[in-house]
Amino acid sequence: MLKIGFLVNPVAGCGQLFNLKGSDSLSLKDCPRSTSLEKAVEFLEEVGDLKMEYLTASGKMGEEAFEISGVHNYSVVYSYSGECNSSDTVKASKIILQQDPDILVFFGGDGTARDIVDSGYTRPVIGVPLGTKMFSSVFAISIARAVQMIRMMASGKIVDFIRADVIDLNEISYEKGEMELSSYGELLIPKSEFMMSESKAEYPATSMESIGQYIIDGMEDEVNYLIGPGSTCKSINLLLGLDSSLLGFDLVRNKKLLGKDLSEDEIFAVSENKTKIVLSPIGGQGFLLGRGNKQLSTRILSRVGFANIMVVASEEKLMYLKGLYIDIWDSESITKPKYIKVLFSYGRFKLMPVIF
Repeated sequence: MLKIGFLVNPVAGCGQLFNLKGSDSLSLKDCPRSTSLEKAVEFLEEVGDLKMEYLTASGKMGEEAFEISGVHNYSVVYSYSGECNSSDTVKASKIILQQDPDILVFFGGDGTARDIVDSGYTRPVIGVPLGTKMFSSVFAISIARAVQMIRMMASGKIVDFIRADVIDLNEISYEKGEMELSSYGELLIPKSEFMMSESKAEYPATSMESIGQYIIDGMEDEVNYLIGPGSTCKSINLLLGLDSSLLGFDLVRNKKLLGKDLSEDEIFAVSENKTKIVLSPIGGQGFLLGRGNKQLSTRILSRVGFANIMVVASEEKLMYLKGLYIDIWDSESITKPKYIKVLFSYGRFKLMPVIF
């Protein structure tokens, strides 16, 4: 019988509700709902038929997910008082480690992963990707893939583990549009195609200008262009002489800047009219949706459709990608393509497989 540590960061991903680039500065009282707790419930409902023993923390750090899902084979090994915070994740991880679990499943983002590193955790982990930023290489591709891995472990099909990087990102600089990444530590993860075992990486974008010019030359009048995060996308603004937010979505229509760093609500309102979205995958990881651009909600993607998503990337970035990863929740209403064209130079495209 598998013994599983189970921890939820209840504020993970909350930053996107306020169009923030992270949740590190938020507390539970700031969040009208805990998406990570909701997804923890979904996870338990998917694996509830398996015979496993869970070790968790009190309240919204895990216990509530078991109460709601009706999964009863758990023990609360750590209890927090007041509002839980990162120090509680550290303390809970230390206590769970003492119980020698087979694996720790945690629901959160890079900040949660750093807390687990701080605890001195040495057993394998699976990160369920629910944070606002997830540049570390300790996360499953999606919650569905995390479920599959637990099922595989329960049947004895996953036995190998590898060390993976946890990334430290300066969130204050990140909010200002500056990307300061460094290695924070390592955690053990399952050796599986279902894990995102590569961290975010930067590559030289020698073709940025030609990519930007091709997009500009094809711009239609009275059409909204949402220019996504990253220097490749923002080369469009640069060539047009427009200001931009490096890590947000900017609205351009008739080659004029009409809005910077739009929130999910603002993007949804804009997408009522004809809209095209320009995106670039994360270097090293290959995520197109679900990492670094969570302003693009399911309702927006359902309205705009993949046919109106324009994907751009430098040839150097594409060389290291085996496909484009997409992690969207509740995506039944969205027609999912098997392949997407990626513009890598003026008028030159590469067809990339899409991995959900």
